[in-house]
Amino acid sequence: MRLRTLVTLTVLGLTLQPLSAFQASWPPRITATRRHQAAALPVRMGASSKSRAKAKSAKKSKAGPKATKISLRGFGRPAPGQGMLLEDDAFKALYAQLLTEGANLERVAVAEFDGLRGVMALKDLAPGDEIVAIPGPSAINLGSQSDDPVRAALALLAAQERDAAAGERQAYWQLLPPPDAADLCTPDFFSEKELQMLQWPPLVTEVRGRSAAMRKALGDTAPSGDTSIEMLGIAGGRMRQLRWATFLVLSRVLTVQGPAGSSSLNKLLIPFIDMFNHRASCKHYLTGRTDGMLRVVAGEPVKAGEQVHIVYGTDATTNAEMLGHYGFVDAGAAAADQRLVAASPQMLPALERTSVAEDEALLAAAEPLPYNEQLAVRFRLALKRGAAKEAAAAAASG
Repeated sequence: MRLRTLVTLTVLGLTLQPLSAFQASWPPRITATRRHQAAALPVRMGASSKSRAKAKSAKKSKAGPKATKISLRGFGRPAPGQGMLLEDDAFKALYAQLLTEGANLERVAVAEFDGLRGVMALKDLAPGDEIVAIPGPSAINLGSQSDDPVRAALALLAAQERDAAAGERQAYWQLLPPPDAADLCTPDFFSEKELQMLQWPPLVTEVRGRSAAMRKALGDTAPSGDTSIEMLGIAGGRMRQLRWATFLVLSRVLTVQGPAGSSSLNKLLIPFIDMFNHRASCKHYLTGRTDGMLRVVAGEPVKAGEQVHIVYGTDATTNAEMLGHYGFVDAGAAAADQRLVAASPQMLPALERTSVAEDEALLAAAEPLPYNEQLAVRFRLALKRGAAKEAAAAAASG
């Protein structure tokens, strides 16, 4: 790494910022301007691995077990108490792989926090401490930065196939949520009814646009009304895999600057770093280049046993992006939501199809809504509260 030329990393689609933007000398900080794991990085990223199985145990069943209400202690909120270290062989294999490649994992490990998987401090951390460092070559490079997650998803599937053939990075691939995991709860996996429950046309349009891009990428192999019954399973499987890969790109990938002297930006899947969860007020930051060490550096004290977070976005990241990319709604995005609705007054009629009181009653009902419907109601409720604050501010200033 070159101290003077490092720039900040940003989560999926984030813009790298020059060191001067932070008015600091070393180390340069990475600000998340785009998205990772919460209420699900996330890493964050998005998980990271977003282990929300308890709250989503009934997500897949249309008429089976009762749905469980979304816990207020999910992503986007600090987990209570200390974590429980996860010592499964799968994690030990990942640690062994990364340590062999030169990673620094002395201060943290993967743990469970009240049913949520995240990263736990093994030692007390002080501002400036290196929390974790992963060699750039250990990351999976999905190519140059672009706004098209489907292109990166295709590269991810190709990388997975290459690694499987070579027997490489298997410890990491096996820890990613599978295509049928409960973690996959972004609107890309919503039904049409659930999409309409969002009451926010821009997010629905974004989801449909991604679906169309996936079908275009698959071409004649995508499922359609003309697909024969014999081929329907195969075609549907391809679409399922590509949607899964696109989810991983949106929820886990970080955009990182290339080697010193290069202006290239690269999309990386960074093992272990993508297991950090999100907390909006977190002061830890990421830094590094593709040819050096990719680090998470402490920006605030952390006690041993506590969860270590990162931030998936910036102050401008709205819940439309949090839900659209990570599958959760974050109270920390309230100010950004207020600005969003203020800039989109033409969308307010869609939000007014139900009232705040009606939405709160739906969430408080004794019989919980299915998980995705709870997410949709929480999302539109967040925007309605933002609209109410904006209306109050406008009235006060008028």
